[in-house]
Amino acid sequence: MRSGVKLIVIVGGLLALLGCRKEAPASDASASAGTQGSQRTGLNRQDELLLAAANVALPPPGVTAADLPEPNSKGAQLVGQYCGQCHNIPTPQMHSATDWPSIARRMWLRMELLPSTLQVKVPSAGERFAILDYLNTNALKVSGSTLPPGVGREAFSQVCSRCHALPDPRTHSREDWPTVYARMERNMERMKVPPPTREQTSDILLYLQMVASRQ
Repeated sequence: MRSGVKLIVIVGGLLALLGCRKEAPASDASASAGTQGSQRTGLNRQDELLLAAANVALPPPGVTAADLPEPNSKGAQLVGQYCGQCHNIPTPQMHSATDWPSIARRMWLRMELLPSTLQVKVPSAGERFAILDYLNTNALKVSGSTLPPGVGREAFSQVCSRCHALPDPRTHSREDWPTVYARMERNMERMKVPPPTREQTSDILLYLQMVASRQ
């Protein structure tokens, strides 16, 4: 039920920003069919595409407030309070400290543009500073300029950098990497990112477990 409310908030805000549009006349049979489908939903073609994009672009499943690092800290409480209004609560490790500032600014801008009828609360300047400080402190640890050598390093670099900064392969233990990798594959599927090949998956897991075992 909660996720449905979040989707309504996001899509409602996007559609509200569009305003009213006039539908262009269909020029062929496929356009005519699309128009008929739009009439059934009450939306024009462009709004239907926007709705579909919103469904695809929703963030992957996040965490509960209790699962955040230092859940009783001010930063964690603010992330749960503000970020959870429109989508799943993000774990700080979704992005690196390099990426979080621009992502946070983009989210705040979107919040400010939403209609007041949606009752989405916008953080103050002081709260924004606390949120960003918390996200950066607990952000994804990146690999740096040089990855540890080993078979599978190239596949790891190529595949895992598609969605975020390349993580330090020593962040997780040998036992944990298969579970973490499986979660990343599910996120790639939800976000419509081309999946790695079976050979790439094998090479990446062997590399991660080999590097992690050196700790």
